Amino acid sequence: MLLLWAVLLTGVPAYASQEDAEETEKTNYSSGVEENSILDDTVLTSKVESFLKEWEIDPQQISVGYCYTATGDSWYYNGEEWFYPASMYKVPLMMLVAEKEYNGELTQDTEISGEKLSRVEELILTYSNNDWAHIIRNYLGGDAAWREEAKKFAQLKEEDYHSDYLDYCYFNNMYMTQVMETLYFENERFPNVINCLLAAEPGEYYKSTMGEKFEIAQKYGSFEDSRGEKFNHCSAIIYTPNPCIVTVMTSNVTKYETIIAKLGDILVDYTLQLDAQLESHQQQLEEAAAEEQRLQEEAAAEAQRQREEQQRLEEEQRRLEEEQRLAQEKAQRRKEIIGTVLKVGGILAVLAAVALAVRAVLVSKWKKSRREKERRMAQRARRRGEDPEYRSRVAAPGQEEYVPQTPEDGAASPAGRSGREPKKGGEPRNRGRKYTPRH
Repeated sequence: MLLLWAVLLTGVPAYASQEDAEETEKTNYSSGVEENSILDDTVLTSKVESFLKEWEIDPQQISVGYCYTATGDSWYYNGEEWFYPASMYKVPLMMLVAEKEYNGELTQDTEISGEKLSRVEELILTYSNNDWAHIIRNYLGGDAAWREEAKKFAQLKEEDYHSDYLDYCYFNNMYMTQVMETLYFENERFPNVINCLLAAEPGEYYKSTMGEKFEIAQKYGSFEDSRGEKFNHCSAIIYTPNPCIVTVMTSNVTKYETIIAKLGDILVDYTLQLDAQLESHQQQLEEAAAEEQRLQEEAAAEAQRQREEQQRLEEEQRRLEEEQRLAQEKAQRRKEIIGTVLKVGGILAVLAAVALAVRAVLVSKWKKSRREKERRMAQRARRRGEDPEYRSRVAAPGQEEYVPQTPEDGAASPAGRSGREPKKGGEPRNRGRKYTPRH
């Protein structure tokens, strides 16, 4: 029992992992549906996978492309898988030739290798004549040249193309379905092509089950390569009330014509269901577009309001910066004036201090000089009073020698040069200046 439980438990993760891988593969097979599309990816995938399971077909052996022309929405199952297209390549080949007619380079009566263009188109597109297809391939400059030019009929990016597209003329379902979309939506650009396809393969492929209900412009392709691999396909514009484009490509599938026709039936039934939903879907799209427009207008109004607010804030910021700049300039000028005043005041103060210092020095020198002068005069006077020779030398003839007497002598002072004598009992008269002898 323990061994049995161990085996069961170890098998669960492997089984879950396998289911996850299968689910991933299923998810990868379906692609192309965009947001707000009228197509339901889940419903389409379920329809195709139920059919493949019923007919026991490996998903890797088949590819399905679908376009609902009323809205232009597309859906693919295994749409990126590359297959050899067989005669389906004749559609883009002849679209290149028909485009030349649309551009005025050719007419329906223009002869190519001795046959009118109208007949050549019929032989290649309606009857799938290979010999004339080879002639047209050479007429367009060879296989590499026409395949390169035919890329413009699809919307694949350059990196989406497999190298086998140019080397061996391999197509994937996305490329072929988009070529048919271009043919349908720009029919006037490719004169007579759709008319030839409308007459092709009566009672076969899609026409085997729907030929009496709808017009069908279809082109099949059937080929078995040297390895024994069989390719069988058919791509068509089915003119339901709102036409649809269906492309089914198969590899090594038995009863391929029946399978292609039945898948066409499934997708046409789905198309008729979409027709019933189209009006409400378009109304929803219009409402969604109106809502989107309203949101865009609100966003634009909000963006405008924010821009205006931003401008106001910027203007306010500029005003504040200008006021700040003016205030700074004013403060700077005041600072400069104060600085200038202080400098001038400092200079004047220095000059005043220097002047006062010079004055003080001059006054000090003058006082010192005066004191020195008075000292010398006093010394000179003392020397004169003490020197007898001087007194005898300066005495006038017939006069007595002047002998100054101090109060301490107790005698009367001699008469002056005026002959006056001091008052009796009085002190010498103070003349208010020191005595200066005359020479």
